[in-house]
Amino acid sequence: MSTTVSGLDALNNAATKGTDSSSSKTKLFDDMQTFLYLLTQQLQYQDPLEPMDTSEYTQQLVQYAGVEQQIQTNNYLESLISQNVNAMSAQSVSYIDKTVQALSSSLPLQDGSAKFAYTLDSDAVSCVITVKDAAGNYVKSFTDVDHASGRHELTWDGKDDSGNQLPDGAYTVVVAALDASGSSVSAQTTVFGRVTAVAYDGQDVAVAMGDAVVDMNSILAIHSSQPTTATQQTNGETQNAA
Repeated sequence: MSTTVSGLDALNNAATKGTDSSSSKTKLFDDMQTFLYLLTQQLQYQDPLEPMDTSEYTQQLVQYAGVEQQIQTNNYLESLISQNVNAMSAQSVSYIDKTVQALSSSLPLQDGSAKFAYTLDSDAVSCVITVKDAAGNYVKSFTDVDHASGRHELTWDGKDDSGNQLPDGAYTVVVAALDASGSSVSAQTTVFGRVTAVAYDGQDVAVAMGDAVVDMNSILAIHSSQPTTATQQTNGETQNAA
């Protein structure tokens, strides 16, 4: 098993993402401390002949207790989330060397081959699928594709429109479909790839398929090997799978 340098870099970036949880909790705690300070100052400097109204004082204490309870609730929620993500992290290790299907447009080209699926929300009169490289250049176009509503799978041999074999790496799938009125048809893409590495930043789990990295939550299916379908399409030509 091997992982390319760029794939590791992407995982490292995913593993060092910042989180707002700590700063939010700090701000909430600071607000509580400020509230408590103002309350004690109010009690200290109140007029002994006209003390603070009992009901008002009680209401402020209730507010204080509410803030304290909110902080405690946040701590419990963070603990539960952390336990859940830890379990996901342990589970993700078992994905290595398995083929997964993930909800993503980041297409992994591995061993000179790639597979993806696209789902159209409604019938289209035209549909063009293009593949971009990491620099954003369009390298491959699929024009003779099924544009009926529903899910369709395609395989790509890793060659550009000129027939040149492209290097393995992360590419991007773009689906452009139009209906009879010329309006865009919503499309969703999923990609297949062999898992080569996983990373955990304490909050999220990232899964690498070569250079393509997806969040573990985007994984829809796991296969022991590359799945086959009754019909596959390569370079715009329909072929029956064995």
